[in-house]
Amino acid sequence: MSMRVRMWLRQEWDYQIRKHGRAETDVQRQRIRTFGQDDDWFRHALDQYYHRAEVLGLDTPVGRQALAKFVATGVGMLDSVIEEHGHLPPPGTPSGVDQ
Repeated sequence: MSMRVRMWLRQEWDYQIRKHGRAETDVQRQRIRTFGQDDDWFRHALDQYYHRAEVLGLDTPVGRQALAKFVATGVGMLDSVIEEHGHLPPPGTPSGVDQ
């Protein structure tokens, strides 16, 4: 991952924390509890950013921003899931292999 992407994601992460709070808040826990349901907050946010990137195009700055926000929201979701449910398997573990 390039330093430019890391820096952008770090700054976006800080912004999202200010806007939505840390993973250990009750709001974030509730967002994780709705995973897979009709009112799934993360699914709605991810779908919205991905669709926006598609509509605006990756050849535009705002389309790339939408894609970057999609990634940043996914990272925030992962952080919340880990906080709520526990650690990930080690990096490099094949998907679906139980540790």
